[in-house]
Amino acid sequence: MKNGTHILTLPNGYHLWSHTENAGQSDKMIAVHGGPGDTHESFESFPAEIPGAEITYYDQLGSWYSDQPDFSDPKVAERTLKIDYFVDELEQVRRQLGYEQFTLLGYSWGGMIALEYALKYPEHLTKLIIVGMADRDADFTDRMKEEVGKVLTKDEAEYVFLEAKKGEFDDALFNQFMGKFYRDYYTRFSQSQTKHAVDTTNYQLADLMMGRNPFQTSGVMAGWTVEKRVSEIHTPTLILIGDQDMIPVKRAQAMVKQLPHGKLAIIPDATHVSIRDNPEFFFEQVNNFLTESDTNIQN
Repeated sequence: MKNGTHILTLPNGYHLWSHTENAGQSDKMIAVHGGPGDTHESFESFPAEIPGAEITYYDQLGSWYSDQPDFSDPKVAERTLKIDYFVDELEQVRRQLGYEQFTLLGYSWGGMIALEYALKYPEHLTKLIIVGMADRDADFTDRMKEEVGKVLTKDEAEYVFLEAKKGEFDDALFNQFMGKFYRDYYTRFSQSQTKHAVDTTNYQLADLMMGRNPFQTSGVMAGWTVEKRVSEIHTPTLILIGDQDMIPVKRAQAMVKQLPHGKLAIIPDATHVSIRDNPEFFFEQVNNFLTESDTNIQN
């Protein structure tokens, strides 16, 4: 694939935006963004920071520059609102790029896709990197409760928990207090982030896939887990977790013990946006892993 932006037309007729840099390197990497409904923008620094690999990232269906169908349409929902759809979408991206073997990096929700891809299409993977995700969705929401309790006052925390339980997600005070939490948590170690005049998140897709309750996943992703299948992933795997990530470090430690060829790197001074919070440590770990012999990645 040549350097630059490319529009990929899938067999189902949808179009995905993709971008490739460092073209010609023998090692290939595809990076899968978080969300659902977020964008590729977390990966824009990857080509400069990982110069030894051809890097491709893309916007998933419903995200930013790619097609954004109306997911409330029953016919669209039936075809696309499932985790398997996004796993097979990634496989179509691989085919269009012509990558027979590649390293797969998945961030947050993209980590869920990457784990499922590793179980379904292991023959195409050389290495697997999971950032800010473990093997079950409940870990994220359980940790959210803990973090909110640390940031908000006791009364504020009790209020948001009660309103969430009631399903009052449009309540003004609920959103004021949660806004306070998000500002503290996501800018705890880094202020820099991409700014836009309009919001680029596809909230329709996010709500249908995981629901609006920050403390309990609903929708398509509710109850997701590969906990009992992690041991089937024989691809050399690196798990990257911020020391203050929404994914508990203990869960990541338990997960990596089940991987036949897994290792864990805990990123200091980092929340769920570890790529932004501590890029020096993050990219050091990634580059070391990419050049490391597979025989050295053992449990």
